[in-house]
Amino acid sequence: MSGGGKSTLINLIPRFYDVSDGEIRIDGTNIKSYLTGSLRNQIGLVQQDNILFSDTIKENILLGRPDATDEEVIAAAKMANAHDFIMDLSERI
Repeated sequence: MSGGGKSTLINLIPRFYDVSDGEIRIDGTNIKSYLTGSLRNQIGLVQQDNILFSDTIKENILLGRPDATDEEVIAAAKMANAHDFIMDLSERI
């Protein structure tokens, strides 16, 4: 379904935009009554536009947190369910 408003709805729930008319409710509560940061901390969102730079996997992971240690990079790869895939690569991280 193209043009059906899926992306718009997904951007409204974490309040990247506010509705101009009506309201969005979660469990009967208007989302405007939640602190934006608190609301976003409860939502996991994966955007459609993903970008991988032609660098190492480690450098791509470090984009999210440049000061991460090697152990934290490995932990992030495991949380993303990418660690096994990375370990199967000839050049790995």
